This record gives sequence, C-alpha cells and structure tokens, in this order.
Amino acid sequence: MTPRVFGFLIWMHAFASCMGYLGVINCSGASTQIDHHTFTLPEGFEIELVAGPPLVERPIVADFDDQGRLYVADSSGSNDKVQQQLAAKPHRIVRLEDTDDDGIYDESVVYAEDLMFPEGVLWHQGAVYCGAPPEIWRLEDTDDDGVADKREAWFDAKTLTGCANDIHGPYKGKDGWIYWSKGAFAEQTHTLFDGRIMKDSAAHIFRCLPDGSEFDSVISGGMDNPVEIAFDDAGEIFFTTTFYSHPRAGKRDALVDAIYGGVYPKEHGVLEGLTVTGEFLPAMTHLGPAAPSGLMRYESSRFGSEFQGNLFSSHFNLRRIQRHQLIEDGTSFRTLDSDFVVSSHHDFHPTDVLEDGDGTMLVVDTGGWYKLCCPTSQLYKPDVLGAIYRVKRTVNEDVRDPYGIRLFWNDLSVSELLILLGDDRHSVNQRAVQVLSEQGGNAIEPSKVVLEAEGVSISIKQHILWALSRIPGAEARKAVRLALNASDAQLLRTAIHVAGIHHDVEALPALTALLRHEDPFVCRKAAEGIGRIGEPEIADAILQQAHDLRDRAHEHALTYALIQVNASAETLFAALAPAQHPNVRRIALTALSQLESNGLNASHIAGLLTAEDDALRDRAMWVAGFHPEWGGGLASHFESVLLNKDQKTLAFSQLQRQLEVFVKQPEIQKVMGKWLDESWMDVEVKQLILQVMCHDSLRSIPTTWLEPVSRRMYSDASPLVSSAIETVSQWTLTGREREVLLPALEYAASREGLSMAARLAIFRSIIRFNPHLENEAMKTSLAAYKDASKPGLREKALEMWRDASLESHQVKALLPLFEHSGPLHLSQLVDLFHGHSEPDLGEAFMQVIQKAPANASIRPDLTRIGSVRNERDLLEAILFPSASFVRSYEPMIVETHDGEEFSGVMLREGRGVIRLVAGAGNEMRLEESDIDSIRPGQVSVMPSGLDEQLSQQELADLLAFLKSRQ
Repeated sequence: MTPRVFGFLIWMHAFASCMGYLGVINCSGASTQIDHHTFTLPEGFEIELVAGPPLVERPIVADFDDQGRLYVADSSGSNDKVQQQLAAKPHRIVRLEDTDDDGIYDESVVYAEDLMFPEGVLWHQGAVYCGAPPEIWRLEDTDDDGVADKREAWFDAKTLTGCANDIHGPYKGKDGWIYWSKGAFAEQTHTLFDGRIMKDSAAHIFRCLPDGSEFDSVISGGMDNPVEIAFDDAGEIFFTTTFYSHPRAGKRDALVDAIYGGVYPKEHGVLEGLTVTGEFLPAMTHLGPAAPSGLMRYESSRFGSEFQGNLFSSHFNLRRIQRHQLIEDGTSFRTLDSDFVVSSHHDFHPTDVLEDGDGTMLVVDTGGWYKLCCPTSQLYKPDVLGAIYRVKRTVNEDVRDPYGIRLFWNDLSVSELLILLGDDRHSVNQRAVQVLSEQGGNAIEPSKVVLEAEGVSISIKQHILWALSRIPGAEARKAVRLALNASDAQLLRTAIHVAGIHHDVEALPALTALLRHEDPFVCRKAAEGIGRIGEPEIADAILQQAHDLRDRAHEHALTYALIQVNASAETLFAALAPAQHPNVRRIALTALSQLESNGLNASHIAGLLTAEDDALRDRAMWVAGFHPEWGGGLASHFESVLLNKDQKTLAFSQLQRQLEVFVKQPEIQKVMGKWLDESWMDVEVKQLILQVMCHDSLRSIPTTWLEPVSRRMYSDASPLVSSAIETVSQWTLTGREREVLLPALEYAASREGLSMAARLAIFRSIIRFNPHLENEAMKTSLAAYKDASKPGLREKALEMWRDASLESHQVKALLPLFEHSGPLHLSQLVDLFHGHSEPDLGEAFMQVIQKAPANASIRPDLTRIGSVRNERDLLEAILFPSASFVRSYEPMIVETHDGEEFSGVMLREGRGVIRLVAGAGNEMRLEESDIDSIRPGQVSVMPSGLDEQLSQQELADLLAFLKSRQ
C-alpha cells in the first residue's frame, strides 16, 4: 500500500473516531436464496417473496384492512428537496390483494396518488390514514372501487424540515386513540387535553381520539427521530428512534419503553421548557447505527409460544429484522436481542415489519432509492425497486385460514364477537374489538358478564376492556371499574390505562389503593392513571408512596403525577420538611420546581446541598442548575459552610460536584476567583477550585479569574503553582488573556524544581497563544514521552503535539517513538501525520510503521465499513464527500455577533451551548447568546480532491481494502 493510500486511511481513522457510525451484523441459522439476496433466518423458519414490481415499487410502510388487503405506501423514487416534493406530491398508496389465498399477492390497484413523502399507513374505520408531512391525511374509498375518492387533512403539524421526519405514523393504539411521532426539531404549538398550551421543538409521541379531541403528548426528548410505535396487551407503548444518544461506544439509535410523561436523551437545547422530573429516562436497548424504522409486537402463537409478545424491529442500515424478547425489569423492561432476518445484499433496506392475519410476518424492503438523509444509501438507485417478503414457520405450514380475514363482521352478534376476541390472530381479535366497540351500549352488559365470569382467560378480558375504552359514556366507565378490583396484575394494568385516559374521577379510590400494589408495574401505572385524572387532593397519597421507590421509572411516574394533579405549593413545601423521608422530599422538590409559581429560592436549595442523603443532595443541585439567578445566595452559602469547622469536612467532600453544577453562574465565578486570594482558604480547597475552573462546560474564561489564577503561578506554594499551570493549560485562550497570563506562564517556566508535567502544561498553554512549537518545548516533550517510568507524561506530550502546528522535521522526529509505543499511543502518533504529504516523510513513515510492534492497532476504525456500504457508496464518499450528508452530521456555518464565522458539524449540548466538530481533535464550544445566525454549509468536513492525490490503481486498492472490512 502506497504512502498516499495509507495517508488517506490515517485521515479516515481520525474521522471515523470522531463521528462514529459502524455496527455489527450477527445472525446464524438457515439460509435462503432469493434473487440477489441470501437471507439468514433462525432454524425452523423460511422466507418467500410475496410482492414486488410491477405490483408495488419501492414500498415503504403498510397496513391491513379488515378483509386482509394490504395498503402499501410506495415511492416514486424522488429524492428532491422536501419543499419540491410537497409541491409535486409524486408518491402513492397501492392496495394489494391475494385473490386465490395462496399467500402471494396477485392484484394491485392504485388507492391514492399525489402524496407527499408517505411515512405511515393506518387502516382505521373504513379509511386509510397516511402521514405525509406536514399532514396526516384521511383517505376513504366511498364507492368500494379500490380508489380513494375522498381525502381530508386529519392533522396538520404545520412544520416540514429538511429530512421530512416531522411525522411518522399514525398508529392505532389498543385504547382506540391514534398515535404518531414527531421528529426533527421544528417548533410546534398544540393545545393539550387539559387546556395547557404546549410549544416546543422537542421530539414527541402524540396521541388523540379519532375525532381530534384529547390531544396529548406521551413522551418527549432530544432524540432526532422517533419512528414506529407498538403496544403490549396492557397498553404499554414502545418505540424505535434514531440518534437517541450521540454516537459513541456502539450507541446511537435505540428501542425505548415510552413511560408516560417521560423525557429522553439526547441532551439538547430543544429540551428547554419541557416538564422534567429529574435525570433522563433510559432506553431498553441500544441499537447502534441501525436506523430503526418499523416495529411490531408479535401477537399470534403461530411462531411458537416463545415468540408471542416479542417485539420485532426493522433496521434500515444493517439489513436486518431484529427480535426483542421483553423482560420485566422493575417497573419497566429490558430486552434480550437477536437477529431474526438478515440479508447479504447491500441494497436491502427494510423499512417496515408487520403481522398478517394468519400469524406470518411481512417484511417490507424499500430498495435502494432513498438517499435524502440516509447514512448508507447515498447513491441514487431508483432501479433497485425493493419487495415484500413473508416469513413463516416451516412446521405446521398450513395455518393460513381465510376465515377471520373475510368475515361478515356486521352480521355477527355480540356473543359471537366475544368468542372471536379469544382468537390468537391479531387481525381477528383487533377487528372484533373494533366492531364490539361500535355496538356501543349494546355491548356493555355482555362485557360486564364476561369481566366478572370465572374461567375466562385474561386475554379475552383485556380485549373486553379495550372495547369498553372505545365506548363513550358513564356505563362503559362503570364497567371498566369492575376490573380495578381484579387479582391479575395484567388485567389491572389494562384497566388502569383505560380509566386514566377517560379521566374517570370515580376510579380514584381504587387507583389510590393500587399505588401500594405488590406488582411494581401496577404501582407505576396507577400513578400514571391518577395523574391524567388530575385531582389536587390526591397529592398526599402520591407523596406517601415515595417511601418505597422501585426504580427511576416509578420515581418519574409519582413525580409527574404530582405535577399533573397540580399539587399545591403548600403541600409540596410541607413534604420538604426535614422529618420527611428523603425520597418524599426529593420528589416533592422536583415537582415543586416544575410549578410556574413555586416560591423556591436559593435559601431553600442551600439547606439541601448539605443533606446527608446523596440522592436528595444531587436533586437539589439539579434544580439549582436551572436558576443562574440564585448564584449570589448560593455563593454566600458555600462561604459560610467553609468557614464553619463543624460542616467543613462534609462541605469539602461535596464542593467539587456542586461547584461544577454552578460554575457558569456569574456570582459563583466571582466568589471562586475571590477564594483563590483568601488567606484563610486551605490549599486543598484552592486546588479544588482550580480544577473546577477548567470544567468543560465553559466556553470563555471569566475575567474575574485571570488575576487570581495568574497570582497563583507567582506563588511560593508549589502545589498551587502546578495546579494553576494545569488549569490554564486546559483553557481555550484568546487574545484578551495574553496580557495577564503569558507573563505568568513565562515566569513559571523559569522556576527551579518544576516537574516535567508542569513544564509540559506550560508549553501547552503557550501554544494556545502561538501554535508554533519551539525547540526547547519539542526537546522536553520528546524526553517526557520516552520516560517509561511515568506513562502519564506520554498523554501530556501527545496533547501538546495535537495542539501545536508541527513542522515536517518535528513530525519526523516522532518516528523513533513508534518502536516504544503500545497500541493506544501508536494510534495517536499516527494521527499527527495527517496533513503532511512530503514523499520522503511518507517513505520514512512506511519503513518505520512496518517494524512497530503495535502496528496492527493503527488500522482505521472502519472494521465493518464493508458490511454497511458497497463499492458505489464508498466511491461517492471518497470522490464527492459534499454530495450528501448523514442526518445530524450536516455541516453548518455559525456566525457570531462580532462577525466571526465557524463551520463544522453542530451538536447541541443544551443549557445554551453548542459544539462544532470540524474533524478529529478539532472542535469548539459556542454560547448560543453569542450567535447571530446559523445556516447550512455546502462542504463536508471530509476533504474533497482525494481522487487527484491517488492514482487509479491506488484508488482501486483503497476501495478493495475498505470493501474487505466486513
């Protein structure tokens, strides 16, 4: 491999480490060949093609009607900008039918044309609902000719962003509500069921009744794109999402249990203003760079009892359907994950997965057309048209039964419908629930009989409750209350959900009793139900359950219920009394902090910052972090505690964490600078203050710190000299600090007895003023790196070299270090050669690297790039890096009020801070208050022109190498 090819791989190593996007494919079992695909499934399963061109092209999402016909949104293949697609409306929905019941679709009709990018299809009460941002459309075929002749906008989000991920869905809940998800970060305004106005830019799952009433937000968060939603028998909600967290350590996308009212990662400015109850709620499982889309809960027993109730998700990027076995964990779930269907073909992009009426599974593959915001399908491939596949067990093959799919539903009696509720085919019992709910009052009395009967399965009783959920009126609510006395926890969970969403005040006594139930899930669900009903007098009962918090989800549910019932400030202040249990005080404090007129001030929080209970103390810090105006009061508190000998030991042990929370507050910054000059302050405390002063949440250095820190470098106290030097070496310095700090640094460098670590820190700080590395600094850093007895010095030397603008002869001086470097340090040394293309340096590099004992470690972090990108994708990424951008990694140009421009990938950190990443080791933090404008950039942070630096053979070698990384 030539030096230029190797140089490109060095750059890719740095870029991939910075951005992170690779994943793992792991599936073993039976293989099936269909066209260009080799499908791998577990033993005992098989897959077949059931629909493709010309019946359907580029299918995206699908749903069944009550006769088993499949409505499929398919794409025209357009990747035009979303506003152009909104004007052209080039997409459609087709209806597929299997007329001879052989499991293969043989008839297709265009149900609806002229659609914006369709991102959800739902059959509900005789019509198709289609999410086509910015609207959800209701499309109805009134004359039964297979073509929708009536269309109306059922919901208008009024926002359309660049990736069109403002709407996914809709999806039908078991409770009769319609659910959908909102991605992107455009601001939307909605009126909630309780009259409150919700106005924010966060991601959400929304729901409302089919008539548009009872609008509610189920969850919110900073994730980019919540996609599909599924429900268990008790109404628990699950969803897939992209960019749940910033990509690192194998994390990015996730499968999540949607705890009602929860706020989820990632940390992001859009979270400001949301109702929060403490730390973010966790995901059930992290999926890496999967780009999960479709999600279903398998209802039937046709695959075997071990599959019943499992979740299945489709992963666009990783060419697979994954199985998730739900395992109860406290008051939420965790999952056991395994691959279920995997294709070997790079252009297999599954976007939906759903259960047919006979218990088989359909997999929707959209093909290779989509590239609008896609990380792995960047070349336009409209000729790869996708298909729909069916997965079934190889045993008991003849399970397809058209009865139950083509029933004359309206001719069935209530008693017959009740029998069909026990059918294990999802389409049958779901349709039976719907028809039963349409019977209204006629179904209530038979439903009561079934609910009170002995020997009737819990599953049937749950279906009865879902039918009652869809029936309005007091009698239906009364019938549901019968189940609130049940002994079965599953039935209780369902009844609680139904009572809660209908605001059944008469159910409050039973729900209050269930707060103390032995089943943790029932306790959490009872709190959720009480919260939606919203009666303030129930606050005391909620608070008393905090003595025995089961987990974070349980704590959230109780806290959110307090907020929803609008507990009075008087009640919550009473719960803050020292005599109360620490858990009670914690959720009372949290709920109080979310009330508009809460009466909290710095003195209330100051008293909790020295509490003996760790969780209560942490929550007090969390609340104070939202109130910079409390800085003065808290500063006085810290000082009084440090002067109090009785409290000093406890205060010192907590001081660093607390100061890190408040370090951006001006009053705290001022007093920290003052403390450095106080003679009564212990050296240990001053060292701690200096550590806090280099906290990474700070973008600019307060002027009140410069003189005190500078004086510490002139100090006679050796530990303070070293600590001050280390602090300054961590700061991002600008011209305004030069006058104060540079003389102090130069004086400190001349001092006798200074440690090697301190000298390296001084040189690193001076580099911030002048990136040129002087010979003395280079000599010292090389000696430090070679000192094997102090491995920490190597890190400091590497940090200094990364900050400096090394000349070619200085980089060449690093080559002898390769022989003595382990895997971690060698990889970092290699990064320093990026940008140096002199032929003699390249030849010397290649000679030395081949002899380095740890050279295997410098392979770029592209070990599986060949499994997620094919040759065409890789070639485009190399030759045309600015042709398209991965969602959330689009380059942005940020202009500040003083006219400076910065470019890079923008990652919001929340609390008014954004981070711009321009490459590995090249990032900056900016305060949103300093920003004048943010606009999209057109040039990737990955450099172009690499084809001009490589010969055709070198380019071919590079592609072959990358493709081999499986």
